[in-house]
Amino acid sequence: MKKPGPIDTRVMLIQQQLGNTEDFKVRRFQTLYGQKGALIYINNISDPKEINRLIFPRIYEEGKTQILQSRWIQETLPLREIEVTDDDAKIVENLLLGKVILMLEQDPDVCVFQAENFPFRQPEQPTVETTVKGTKEGFVESLSTNIALIRRYVPEKDLQVEHMEAGSLTKTKVALVYLNHVHLPEVLEEVKQRLKSIETDSILSSSEIKQWIEDNEWSIFPASRLTERPDSAAQSINDGKIAILTQNSPFAILVPFTFFETIQNMDDYYEKWYVSSMIRLVRLIAFFISIFLPGLYVALIHYNPGLIPSDLLVSIAQSRTQVPFPVIWELLIMEVTIEIFREAGIRLPKPLGQTVGIVGGIVIGESAVQANLVSPITLIVVAITTMASFSSPQYSMAYSFRLLRFLLIGAAGMMGLYGFILGSLVLTVHLASQKSFGIPYLSPFAPAQYRNWIDQFIILPLRWRNVKPSYLTKKKRKGDWKPLKRG
Repeated sequence: MKKPGPIDTRVMLIQQQLGNTEDFKVRRFQTLYGQKGALIYINNISDPKEINRLIFPRIYEEGKTQILQSRWIQETLPLREIEVTDDDAKIVENLLLGKVILMLEQDPDVCVFQAENFPFRQPEQPTVETTVKGTKEGFVESLSTNIALIRRYVPEKDLQVEHMEAGSLTKTKVALVYLNHVHLPEVLEEVKQRLKSIETDSILSSSEIKQWIEDNEWSIFPASRLTERPDSAAQSINDGKIAILTQNSPFAILVPFTFFETIQNMDDYYEKWYVSSMIRLVRLIAFFISIFLPGLYVALIHYNPGLIPSDLLVSIAQSRTQVPFPVIWELLIMEVTIEIFREAGIRLPKPLGQTVGIVGGIVIGESAVQANLVSPITLIVVAITTMASFSSPQYSMAYSFRLLRFLLIGAAGMMGLYGFILGSLVLTVHLASQKSFGIPYLSPFAPAQYRNWIDQFIILPLRWRNVKPSYLTKKKRKGDWKPLKRG
């Protein structure tokens, strides 16, 4: 046990470790019994009302008739959670988390009081995953608030929460939330091992953790899903998934993730089954259009025009008579232009960004056609493709679709229809070879699991949807956990 030194010396040592920062505050006092002490905290991240209303009055009252000790305070005073430590590094860490430290004369230990006062916003309507009939509240930057939101949706005794840290400097808190009797143990163990293997100084958001723990960092397809909706996270947890919540991030990571979740959205379950089924089929059609239409257009126009019906071919040829560029360059110019407008619309203030996107698209498109830089049919193809790419409910997957579109345009431009088919086959093989935390990426279709085909493309009435996906829930498997091979 360390010998207790003078209060001023101990405070000075802590202050030196913090680099003499000016928001380091010390409140010295002396009890009526003659014992000296000090309350130390970081201004602006510790709540002064908590200090003045609860902590200081109780310490002063109890110190009237006795010498106070940290262990006695921890066991006796009915305050919020109190921790006792004599580790200087731990003291500094707790100060930076907004906690209040109580030092007492003749006591080598210190008391750590909960008095955090970080600025956090209240749950608001999600901005990325918009909803019509779903919940109007989304995750926020407070880890405890996000856990509380999930617990409100899943008031189940088997709902487990495990805390970890990521980042050697930021020490960002990470929480794993799952249902104990539903999840796959090997998936949970894999998630823990990957989180422990993160070696970096700084973790500031869920997106960084998402990149660290994915199976194949070279794949353009995400192996996990981000959501800012607590109802979506709760439904995934009920199905056997694991939610990873990160302090200071309004998004939850859901693992494992399969490719066909791309066309699924939580709002589908708030409509009648036939309406939601139709919407999912529309998303599936939009998925094929956004990826394959531009490449197929280049292959047919540039290399295989004989496959186009005669009347349509004549119409296309007439519209391209004065266009000076080959169809592939014509298409790439318009696609890059659309990407520029899309990026500009995101970075500009919201009302201005929408105006620039709409007016810019109309003006530039019309001007390009009148100047014979692009043909009307190319403009139509690009417009349909762009709108189709917005149909995916998964924001991260939309970026993958946009990149794939350029790759297939390049393959079709070099080898025509053969290049387009070859590129599509390579894409299919790549998807079939991917896994998300040990779960095949194309589940439940490859490998085929017929009982799980329910609720993929066609939603059945509620009474038929009471079966959880077998590839996400517990099975009897032999052997201990072994690290999965990652790309």
